[in-house]
Amino acid sequence: MVKVTYKKITKKFSAKKLKDFFTESFPGKTLSQCQNIIKHSSVIIGAYDKNHLVGIGRALDDEVYAFITDIIVNPNYRGNNIGTKIVKILCSELKKRKIRVIHCSTEKKLIPFYQGVGFKYNKNDITLFLKN
Repeated sequence: MVKVTYKKITKKFSAKKLKDFFTESFPGKTLSQCQNIIKHSSVIIGAYDKNHLVGIGRALDDEVYAFITDIIVNPNYRGNNIGTKIVKILCSELKKRKIRVIHCSTEKKLIPFYQGVGFKYNKNDITLFLKN
């Protein structure tokens, strides 16, 4: 098992470093998008192997409701419970902020992952989205 440390990513974090992480782990984000992720996220948690960013997760909130997104782990590090730990830390941080409801949206195949960290899935609820 890999020894990973977790810490908050602050607004001063380098957008280029975030872009490098995405290039390695989940290509497609531009430098501008990485700048906006850092600027507009309420909380970002990074997972590090030494000083190398190997996973992230972030949340957006309005002080009542929060939305968790971008739970991404470098493919070389998957299977080590890094994503699980990131989600748990994010939820803990949001609960400290007195967030009442934490939402997430995911692919069907990942529903068991989120259920494993305490999210409830109600087949009667519908998540709607507009895709550009």
